[in-house]
Parts: sequence; structure tokens; C-alpha cells
Amino acid sequence: MIEELKEYKPKQRGKAWVCDDIPNKEYHKGIGISSSYIRRFGESQLHAIEHKQETTPAMRFGTAAHSLLVEGQEAFDKEVVVITGSPYTKANKELKEEYEKRGLTVLKETDVELIEGMKDKMIYEGNAYLDAKGKVAESSFYWYEDDVLCKCRPDLICPPLDNPNSTDQIVIVDYKTTQSVEPYAFSMSVKKYRYDLQASFYRRGMEAAGYKVDSFVFVAQEKTYPFASKVFVMTKEQMDFGWSIMETYLENYKEYQKGKPLSVYNSPNVVELVL
Repeated sequence: MIEELKEYKPKQRGKAWVCDDIPNKEYHKGIGISSSYIRRFGESQLHAIEHKQETTPAMRFGTAAHSLLVEGQEAFDKEVVVITGSPYTKANKELKEEYEKRGLTVLKETDVELIEGMKDKMIYEGNAYLDAKGKVAESSFYWYEDDVLCKCRPDLICPPLDNPNSTDQIVIVDYKTTQSVEPYAFSMSVKKYRYDLQASFYRRGMEAAGYKVDSFVFVAQEKTYPFASKVFVMTKEQMDFGWSIMETYLENYKEYQKGKPLSVYNSPNVVELVL
């Protein structure tokens, strides 16, 4: 048992602990290192350690879109509130602050209209995953890599669509809002934000929990009308390669825990310029 998780009544599965009811905010500020954290550490160790998470309008929009498309209308109504009128009035600023202290996502009416439009325009193949039989959405998984406590929170996991009654074989599904679902453009987003490393890390967590990962899919959707969407499948070979990189980052993190000085952008403190 991990002491800090006791209040969330974790269930042990395989070599992992699973919590179904950790609020998103508590998950992110709580124990364990996440995929995004270790990816930042791989880019620049100092920046990862000193990182302070700031909530941006784009992040609020993405969180609300996840609530509706991944978890459904009931979760959206519970987690998202809409402020009418100008967001710059004193009353609305105070109202926004109060809602956010309660852990709610605050949106403008126009944002809600966009998200509802996105749900209406989602392609059949995307909905087949987002509404899959037996899906489990937003559960938090914790496991150890040696002495390092890792965590991940897949948007959802579900049985393979061609084997909906499977109890141990799963597909990991990640819903991404993006600028473009044109295949080359989205592949560039995957490279830029290192989603392949995220996929490999999530697979590792699911395997620690005793699941057999059939595949990892991105259900990607554009944030502007006509809200085009497409499903992208990450291959096993790409995840294998991604994990080889994440494993190196984790080893470097273990060295930092033992007292090794932090590096900045993985380069010496004195660098000869090459122009």
C-alpha cells in the first residue's frame, strides 16, 4: 500500500495500484512522476525539477473537451461551469476564482458551443473507441520502476473492438485536440510533443497492472470548424523504441536522486558555439 493513496481506496492489480476517484488536480500535484514530467527531464533536467504548472485557456479547453468526449455528459456537467457575459467584470473574475478553487473548469459560452460541435462531428471510428463497451475512463495507475514511483492516467482503456469481452487484453485510447489531423501534420505533432514516449510509458504502466496491451490509439480532432477527426494507431515497434528512450531518462533521474548535479538541455555548462 502507498500511504499517500489510502484515502482514495486504491485497488492492487498486478504490480500496480489503481485509483478510480482521484480528482484530476490532486493527481497532477500528488506523488509519483508522470510521462510529461520524465519527458521534460529528458529535455532539460533543471527545467523539469523547477517546472511550475500554469493553467492556460488552451489547457482549460482541452480538459473540458476530454470531460465531454471521453467521460460523457454527466461528467461534463459535474466538472465544467460556464460564465455568461464578459469574463473581465469584477463579479465574473471573482466567480471564476471561486469555481477554480473548487477544482472546476471554467469556460465561456462560445467554448462550450465549440466542444459540443466537436462531439457532434466526431467520426464513427473515433466514437467506436470513445464509447467502447467496457471502457474505463480516467483511472490513475501507480507502479514502481526500481525505487521510482511512476504514474499515468490514460484517457480511457477498453477491450479491443474485435474482442469486447476480453478482461485482460486492452487498447489504450488517448483523445487529442489538435490544429490538424492531416496525417503528416499530426505525425509532426507526435514528434514535437513526443507522444510516442507518452504511449510507451502508458503501456509500461498497463503492463505493470497485468494488462496485455493490444494497441495504443490517438483519437485526434481539430479544434476549429468543421472539427475534422481521425484515428491514429501507434505501432508496437514505435512504442518499443519510445520506451528505450524513456528508460534512459528514468536512469538519469535515478542518478539525480543519488546526488548527481542537474544538467541544462543535456549539454555542458560551457559550450563552444557552432554557427
